Amino acid sequence: MEIWAHRGASARQPENTIAAFAAAMDAGADGVELDVQLTSDGVPVVIHDEKVDRTHDGTGWVSSFSCAQLQKLRSLVKPKGDPAITRIPTLAEVLDLIAPGRQQINIELKNSVKPYKGLETKVLALIGERKLADRVVLSSFNHYSLQRLRERGWTGELAAVHDGMLREPWRYFRELDVQAVHPPRHVLMVPGFVTRAHRAGFKVRVWTVNKSAQRQRCARLGVDGIFTDVVKPGPNW
Repeated sequence: MEIWAHRGASARQPENTIAAFAAAMDAGADGVELDVQLTSDGVPVVIHDEKVDRTHDGTGWVSSFSCAQLQKLRSLVKPKGDPAITRIPTLAEVLDLIAPGRQQINIELKNSVKPYKGLETKVLALIGERKLADRVVLSSFNHYSLQRLRERGWTGELAAVHDGMLREPWRYFRELDVQAVHPPRHVLMVPGFVTRAHRAGFKVRVWTVNKSAQRQRCARLGVDGIFTDVVKPGPNW
């Protein structure tokens, strides 16, 4: 079962920051998960919430800030390193950090609240420039966005993120042309969910799994990967 660092090693460093991704790589995570949005001047940046208020010392929509303005904000989580590595990074900065390593990269397009015209094209360009397509999974709650990624030439892995108790969704996922589903942990209450997903040809990666008992249950059920805030060195954490 693969261990994916959810927004980086976010239990140890401020989420979705260079510090968090570096910590995840140092801890030996199999993959890192991150969220991408667009600034007012069209730069893909890595941040989860559509507003900056929860994580940084500012107020307002990510889309209302230029990239330069966003990068002046400070993390509200007490930094454990240089503030320069705990600010809001660009997607280019994060990809450049991860590229020399071995980690897989799950880029979640956060465009369910804000439409972010052109986000798909910009993300694909950054991946292509760094020749990372074979290590990247693109995902979104916005399944129209997944369709647009295919239309723009993406031939790599797509994953449908969902947050509901969908009944037998496999036909829909086939039509969507995804290779993986990323459900919340509570979907595992559905008897046989993982088995049926595998029979239909889909990988299953579950979010967010932070406790040992939860992790062990996911392993017993045959989940392909978990997204976790807690990434520790060694095989027995």
